[in-house]
Amino acid sequence: MLQRRQLVTLGTGALVLPHLLAMRSAHAAASVGQPAPDFTLSDTAGKPVKLSQFKGKLVVLEWNNPGCPFVRKHYQGNMQALQKDFTNQGVVWLAINSTEDASADYLSPPQLARWMQDKGASPSATLMDEDGQVGKAYGARVTPHMFIVSA
Repeated sequence: MLQRRQLVTLGTGALVLPHLLAMRSAHAAASVGQPAPDFTLSDTAGKPVKLSQFKGKLVVLEWNNPGCPFVRKHYQGNMQALQKDFTNQGVVWLAINSTEDASADYLSPPQLARWMQDKGASPSATLMDEDGQVGKAYGARVTPHMFIVSA
């Protein structure tokens, strides 16, 4: 059993979450096995969400950008099914958008909330990281880029 919250990473399109949940201590990147950086971000309604508030729970961090063709592909039902399945099992799923507001494919918080709703997504929260600091802290470079934080 892990003593501290640790990090596991998945790259673009790597949707092997069930296998990683079973192994929980996979070695996929230099930061795996290290404490997950804590953060506070606002959700699309403006409510602050802090990673550490979910201590004791398995947390999926999913970097999301609706302008990305890979995100659009996985949001044809695949990602939503994973979100629903795992949140129903008590996993916390945080969708994070690190697209800066100067980007052509930036969606404002209400627009992003509407896009997620229209797609039938069901993360625990959709978070805004407009300055990209949380994305940088995790080394999120692509979308979808996923990390699993152990309980």
